[in-house]
Amino acid sequence: MPVRPLTFDDEAQWWAMRARLWPDLSPDELHENVYSFLRAGDQVAFVWDDGSGRLGGFVEASLRRYAEGCVTSPVGFLEAWWVAPEHRMRGIGRALAGAAEAWAAENGCVEMGSDAVLGNDLARAAHAALGFIEEERLVTFAKRLARPAGPDDPAADAVVTLRPVDGENVRDVCDLDVASPQRGFVAPNAVSLAEAYVAPRAWPRAIYAGETLVGFVMLWDDDEKESYYLWRFMIDRRYQRRGFGRRAMELTEEYVRTRAGGDRLALSYVPDPGGPEDFYRSLGYAPTGRVIEGELEMVKDLRDGAADAPA
Repeated sequence: MPVRPLTFDDEAQWWAMRARLWPDLSPDELHENVYSFLRAGDQVAFVWDDGSGRLGGFVEASLRRYAEGCVTSPVGFLEAWWVAPEHRMRGIGRALAGAAEAWAAENGCVEMGSDAVLGNDLARAAHAALGFIEEERLVTFAKRLARPAGPDDPAADAVVTLRPVDGENVRDVCDLDVASPQRGFVAPNAVSLAEAYVAPRAWPRAIYAGETLVGFVMLWDDDEKESYYLWRFMIDRRYQRRGFGRRAMELTEEYVRTRAGGDRLALSYVPDPGGPEDFYRSLGYAPTGRVIEGELEMVKDLRDGAADAPA
């Protein structure tokens, strides 16, 4: 059975399968960061590959200190498990779960835990077929807490600057991350910097508030064609909603104005709930009606006193 570990090249298909497993969740809640996922030693993902690179199922597992119904620690846990309907009843689900169980055993676990939504009889039957025993039923609760400001956090009125990404700050830039629900809207900074390495028109910059690194911006900067495009933009989850993003965008626009024909800046965004559309609209960007690889384009006229409308 062609079950193998998840790779970076599987990201788009992995996201698509997660969307089919959890159709009631918005895409921003489903787009897990594949880079941070694969970096960690306490979680793993396996996929079923038909041999041509097309994926038909996946399983995600983790190591937990504790799981309901289990008595040992650490314990392996099936976090997600799905097979495409057209590939079911062929042993693929069993093979995926077996890979996760083998991984857990290799990491010192003697138990495997899992769960399912109340009323999901299909999931209950699938678990039972693998030898899982239903231990108990729970209703879970969650409450989001505001993070208190840390002693090293920049002040809200800190001066925002754009600085080159170099050997001194490149690792820190790569470590920046948006909130989990936002990961489907922007690529990891490591990917952006890798693209910048082979794209001579890329203009990557680290965003600082005072002396604190808070974000990253990258333009497609083509002065020969007088074309400027906001390729990537992010503010780390710890520093959002403090005005740093707005000021960084203003500085980016100021830079574009210094370039040949720099009188407009274009961008595109994923049109999903929780996306950045309202933020860009508040800065004066207007939709053009164009769709670019599933994203909606917006543009802003940067000429002083010009109306903000697409050309």
